[in-house]
Amino acid sequence: MNFEFFPDFIKSALAKVNMDKVSEIRLRANNPVILKSDTEYLYLGENGATKNFGQALRTNICDIEDILLRVTERSVYAYNESIKQGFITINEGVRIGLAGECVYDNGQVVTIKNITSLNLRIPHKVEGCANEIYKHVYFDGKVCDTLIISAPSYGKTTILKDLAEKLSKENLGAILVVDERSEFCGVVGENIDIIKNCSKSYAFDYGIRSMSPKVIITDELSTKSDWECVKKAVTCGVNVIASCHADSVEDLINKHEFCKVFSRYVILNSNGKAGKVKNIYDGDFNLL
Repeated sequence: MNFEFFPDFIKSALAKVNMDKVSEIRLRANNPVILKSDTEYLYLGENGATKNFGQALRTNICDIEDILLRVTERSVYAYNESIKQGFITINEGVRIGLAGECVYDNGQVVTIKNITSLNLRIPHKVEGCANEIYKHVYFDGKVCDTLIISAPSYGKTTILKDLAEKLSKENLGAILVVDERSEFCGVVGENIDIIKNCSKSYAFDYGIRSMSPKVIITDELSTKSDWECVKKAVTCGVNVIASCHADSVEDLINKHEFCKVFSRYVILNSNGKAGKVKNIYDGDFNLL
C-alpha cells in the first residue's frame, strides 16, 4: 500500500509494521500516532508498533496540514464536496476521516477547516469472509434482500465485497455495486458493474434504468433518501444487499428512517474479524 503522502518519519516506521493486520491509522495534532491492529490499539514507534507510550511518534498540526495537501494533490478546494462530508477517499479504497471546524452557510455545512485529526480506514480483502452469511443470502437460485448490521469497523464493507464476487459467479445477471464513497476498490467479477462517487439516489435511479441489474449492493444506509432508494428498487423487482450502522435489531427499528423492506437481517459479532455473525433474522425478525 502506498503511503507516500506521509512524512518520512511515519513512512519509515510503518515499513516495520505488519500492515496486513492494521485497519486504522489515527493521527491527531500534538498526540501519538495510533494503530488499530486486529482488535488492539497500539502506538506507532520508530521501530514499528509498540505498547510503550514513551516510544510513540507524534504528529503536529503542520504534519496534518501537509498530509492533507499531499492527498488532495495540493488542491484542497477540488476535494471540498468530499471534505464537507467528513472524509476523503484515496488510492486503493483508503478512506481518511476528518475532524475539525465545520463552516456553515445558510444552515448548511460548506466545508471543514482547521483540521486537527485524521483517521485512515484501511480496507483489506478477506476472501471467503462472507461464507457463513452467503447460505442465508443466496439459496434455491434466489437472492434475499439482505441488510448487514453492526457498529462501525466490524467489517461490513469487507463482507459486501466478498458477497458481490460470490454472486457474480452464480451467473444471475448483472450485479450493480453503488460505491458512494469509493470503498469497493478491488472488487472484480464478470457480471459486476460499479457506479462510484455519487449519491445513492442518483446511482439507484439511473443504474436501474441504464444497467438493468438483478442485484444492487451498497454500503451504509443512513438517510431517509437511502432507505427510499432501497424500497423503490425492491418494488421494481431488484434485490438489494446493503449495510447499516446499528448495535442491535432494536436500535435499527428505532431509527426514524427505517422501513421494513429486507427479508434477511444479519447482526455481526464484535470480535474484530470480518464475517463473524452474531445473529441472523428473517424479514419478521424471527431468529434463524
